[in-house]
Amino acid sequence: MEPFLPVPAYRRGWRKLAELERIGRRVKFWRDLPDLPERPEDGHKGTFGTGVLIGGSRGMSGAIALAGSACLFAGAGLTRLRVPDPILETVASFQREYTIGGYPADAEGRLAYSESLVSSALEGATAVGIGPGLGRSEDLNRLSRELFSTIPVPAVFDADALNALGSEFEYEFPVASRILTPHPGEFARLFGRKPTDDPKDRLDCARAFLRRVKSKAGGAFPSEFVLVLKGAESVVAKLDGASGSIRTSVNRTGCEIMATGGSGDVLTGVIVGLLAQGASPWDAARLGTALCGLAGELRRAVCSRGGVASDIIRFLPIAFDYFEDAKFAVLSR
Repeated sequence: MEPFLPVPAYRRGWRKLAELERIGRRVKFWRDLPDLPERPEDGHKGTFGTGVLIGGSRGMSGAIALAGSACLFAGAGLTRLRVPDPILETVASFQREYTIGGYPADAEGRLAYSESLVSSALEGATAVGIGPGLGRSEDLNRLSRELFSTIPVPAVFDADALNALGSEFEYEFPVASRILTPHPGEFARLFGRKPTDDPKDRLDCARAFLRRVKSKAGGAFPSEFVLVLKGAESVVAKLDGASGSIRTSVNRTGCEIMATGGSGDVLTGVIVGLLAQGASPWDAARLGTALCGLAGELRRAVCSRGGVASDIIRFLPIAFDYFEDAKFAVLSR
């Protein structure tokens, strides 16, 4: 994925956004966010973890490619995609730096359930994402539910992987942390009710959903369960498996230029990339939403129309630097 603007244009976007920050509209937000994962100078690709992303189908190859590219740009040392055989070459053409494994497909070009996918696809993973471009079938319902219960590392479930989970959670509860990233329609399928645009209702829905998860778990579990309810000012909520406590946070970055297909796939990749580097699920979810929103704002500051999801990825590196500068400025006050 090549940069589409010269460096001065990125700097111009930074300056425009920095002018808004000087009025202090997000001081508490920056202060409350965690630091980015450490990037030691003597680190190597093994230091920064391996993100594995599962998804893609015929006609939806771009979704998994966006997620994979975002995982790379978020800083994962290695990014591996697991896709149906028929789209392997197409997905490979999007980005040179991730690696790809092809697996058996059904007649519609979607991943077919296979023991090899369950047993070998996750080898070496420090974080996993499943769902972008996945499609829907009985095989994929089975695969998503089995992986939800058995993946031994933190995992993000998005898009059709969420649809496969449904609202009942009638399967074994996971031993490792899970992050669910639904938009309002997907959340309605998980919870049975679509949240309104009212911020209080969105927070109430997130808390009610996690209380239901707590009830389904039937007691303490050794992990975090995190919900990212996407939208304008996304809600991030966490259920602590050990204590049963629920925490919430509201994202304060983002803009209308992100209202385009593929933005959610980018968010999934960014969160997986942060998890791979050792961020906790709660921290990765909050940082991922903040950084994607910030990248969108930087893109809008350069040009306010014509945005696509891959623009968010292109602006991620400058969003990381901007975030660290903003946080340093706030903490220095």
